[in-house]
Amino acid sequence: MLCPRCHRRYADDHRFCPHDGERLVQSLDIRRIRAKPTEHVGTVVADRYRVRGLIGSGGMAQVFLAEDTQGGAPVALKLLEPRFRREPKVKARFLLEAKAAATVAHPNIVEVLDIGLHEGSPYLVMEFLFGESLSSLLVREKRLSPEAGVPILLQAAAGLGAAHRAGIVHRDVKPANVFLVGEKGDAWAAKVVDFGFAKLYEHSGLTQAGVTVGTLEYMAPEQTISDPPDARTDVYGFGVLMYRMFSGRLPFSVTRGSSPALSPAMEEAMVLANQLMTPPPPPNLGASPAARSLEAVILKCLRKRPEHRYASMEALVEDLGRLGRPGALAADAPLAAPDVYAAQTPYGEHAARFLYKQLGGVYGAAP
Repeated sequence: MLCPRCHRRYADDHRFCPHDGERLVQSLDIRRIRAKPTEHVGTVVADRYRVRGLIGSGGMAQVFLAEDTQGGAPVALKLLEPRFRREPKVKARFLLEAKAAATVAHPNIVEVLDIGLHEGSPYLVMEFLFGESLSSLLVREKRLSPEAGVPILLQAAAGLGAAHRAGIVHRDVKPANVFLVGEKGDAWAAKVVDFGFAKLYEHSGLTQAGVTVGTLEYMAPEQTISDPPDARTDVYGFGVLMYRMFSGRLPFSVTRGSSPALSPAMEEAMVLANQLMTPPPPPNLGASPAARSLEAVILKCLRKRPEHRYASMEALVEDLGRLGRPGALAADAPLAAPDVYAAQTPYGEHAARFLYKQLGGVYGAAP
C-alpha cells in the first residue's frame, strides 16, 4: 500500500499512513504524474511497459515514465539512446549497469524491478521515485545546514557502502545521483541512483585505458588519469558532494570563458589537473568545534592518495555519526607520506605528465 501524499510504502494490511494520516492506495493514478511529451508515448516495451512520457536523458540513455500494464503501477523505464542501440560495447555496458544495480538490495539504493531486451536493445525498469534530486534542492537552497545535510549523507553513504560490499564502485557520486524521496523540502529517505558508470571490482573488460569516466568536478585523482577505481574513489566523490552541500561551492570547477586564451577542452583539463595535484581550498564552514570537525571529515575524503582517505563508507559513516555527539573527532595520525597521487599504470603516468604540465608542474618531481 502507498501513501498518495508522502509516497511511503506499507504492508497490505495498513489502511492509513502513520506519518500523515492519509488513506493508503494500492497505486497512484499515473495520469497525475508529470512527464515531458515524447514521440514514444504509447510505445509498449517487452509487451508490458507502456511509455507515458519522458523523465530525462543523459549521455547514453533516456529515462521514461511508464505504466506497468500488469497492475498499473508507475515505473521508471531506462532505454539506450537510439544512436547507441547498435553499439555492442555500449549495450554491454548498459547491461553491466543493470546487473550491477540489481545485485544490491538496499533501502538507500534505487530498486531494479526488471532487466531485459526489447527489439535487440537492453532496457532497465526501476521503481518510480517521487521527490527531487539533491542537486535540485541545492539549486534552491544553495547550501544546507549540518542538521539538514548529515541525515541525507548517512543514508547515501549506507547505500554506497552496500554497493561496495557487493563489489561495485559507483564512480559518479554527485548531488544529481542522490534522490530525496517525499515531498519537496520534506524528504524522508535518500536513495543513490544511476549506476551508469558503475564498475564491478572483478570486471575490467569494458573500461579501456584513456577512457575517463565520471563528472569532472567530482572525479577522484585516479579517475582523472584512468587508473583503476575502488571504494575509496567513491569516498572522494562523496567528499566533493559534502563540500558542495555545506559550503555552496565546489573545490574545483569549470569556469567557462574565464580566460580567452583557454579553450573549453583546456578549461576542463585544468579541472582534472587540479583534482590530481592541487590541495582543495578549505570549505570555511565556521569556527565552532562542530564546523571544524565537519571540515576535517570532508578534507580527509578529498586526500589525493586513496590510502589517505577513509578506507570505507562504514568508516566515513562512523565519523559523520559522531558529529552530532559531544566531543571532537579524534585527530588522525600524521600522514606517513606526502599526499601526492602516484599513477598506477603506464597510461596513467602519461596522462599525469600532461595534467601536471597544465599547472606548470613536473610529474614525479619531489614535492
